Amino acid sequence: MKKNIGVWLDTEKAYIITIEDNGARVDKIESDIESRLRFKGETKPYSRMGNQFINPATKITHKRRHQMKHYFEAITDHLYEAEEIYLFGPAETKVHLAKHISKEVTLKDRIRKIESEDHLTENQMIACVKKVFEQKPVKVNVRIRH
Repeated sequence: MKKNIGVWLDTEKAYIITIEDNGARVDKIESDIESRLRFKGETKPYSRMGNQFINPATKITHKRRHQMKHYFEAITDHLYEAEEIYLFGPAETKVHLAKHISKEVTLKDRIRKIESEDHLTENQMIACVKKVFEQKPVKVNVRIRH
């Protein structure tokens, strides 16, 4: 039984569309990635913490990277049964997920296509994934840099 999976994602949520012989199934994963937090008295480059000013950029970057890693691991747990994977979405998150997948030995050769797509309804996502997997695959040797 052939099983293809399409993943529409941004930083807030991911829709995993599984296409099998007997139909399509959509699973939704919410991310825990926090958006920008501001503290009272904070200016743009620095945060005010008590009577001292600090630059929280490195702390925020590490925290966001850690949250992204957990988000991508939750998504890749659904991808191990796929023959081919199609990644699409509005932002650069799909490229970061492709880099994460390329580090997985069992998944790195299964990505069929990465494409930019705007916000879609679930039915539009299913139709988009079916359309991609009905086409003949084009094999392109591309190295994703880490």
